[in-house]
Amino acid sequence: MSYSRSALLVGNALILATLVIASDSRGKSPADRPAGRVLWSADHEEGTMADWTDAGSKSPGGGIFNTGGRDVSATASRDVAHSGRWSAKTVISGARRAKHGRRAVRLMRWTDKAWDRGGRFFPKEAYYSTWIYFDHVYDPKKHKPWDPGDGGWWNVFQFKSGDRKDVSQPVWGLNVACDQKKKYMFFYLYSPCNKPSSYGQAKPLRIPARKWVHVVALYRSATGKKGRIRVWQDGRDIFDVRGVVTSLGGKSGSDVHPTWGLGNYTNHISGSPAGEGTATVYFDDAAVSTLKPGNIE
Repeated sequence: MSYSRSALLVGNALILATLVIASDSRGKSPADRPAGRVLWSADHEEGTMADWTDAGSKSPGGGIFNTGGRDVSATASRDVAHSGRWSAKTVISGARRAKHGRRAVRLMRWTDKAWDRGGRFFPKEAYYSTWIYFDHVYDPKKHKPWDPGDGGWWNVFQFKSGDRKDVSQPVWGLNVACDQKKKYMFFYLYSPCNKPSSYGQAKPLRIPARKWVHVVALYRSATGKKGRIRVWQDGRDIFDVRGVVTSLGGKSGSDVHPTWGLGNYTNHISGSPAGEGTATVYFDDAAVSTLKPGNIE
């Protein structure tokens, strides 16, 4: 999905009702916390999604962008939490065999705080981190005859850039796939702006279900093939891709400030007891920092 970067800057905040359910919380050790200067963070302890939306601001530096109407939602939840009592709960339904189009929750940020509160774009290079909780082993793989030709995809972490027409476009995404024989999920990188477009792991590191997973990405945004994206999962280095396109240049050809997003985004998913097309993903303790967290290699 494409949308205007200027529209992003004035996007309406979407703050939905919170759910009061039993908490599964635990504290953060010093190694869990981002090191260096933390530019922005979201712990959701307000019991709302205000960390993402800059609630009350006339010109926010982030927002929640949903596709799918009533089939999608983003709320603060007490179902589970990495720290404290609250996390961000993203839910999609109707994402079945690509028949009903895409279903997406996108939690997006492009500045450290709201523009009307002195906000600034994130720098050319920074560390983007979050804890992710998958409540089931999900599988986005599509099968013939209803596979439109993409094989299946599910995005949970992405970077976008403004193009020459000032339209925000996806540049890199951290997607989830599933080993259908061994029944486990794993990450791979995808970029529509680079060749090859997909980057896998030689020995995929398993993503556990019903356990918090820490994802950190170093992102160097630059025009031309001067960019870099490096990803860690639970402290282990799983990708380091250099000399690639990470910015589309914007109108001036020199726009290298990225937009970062977390989400629950696909047009087909299975694995939920609620039925095909439904998936729930939780996020907590998201942060953007100038130095890497202390618990990664």
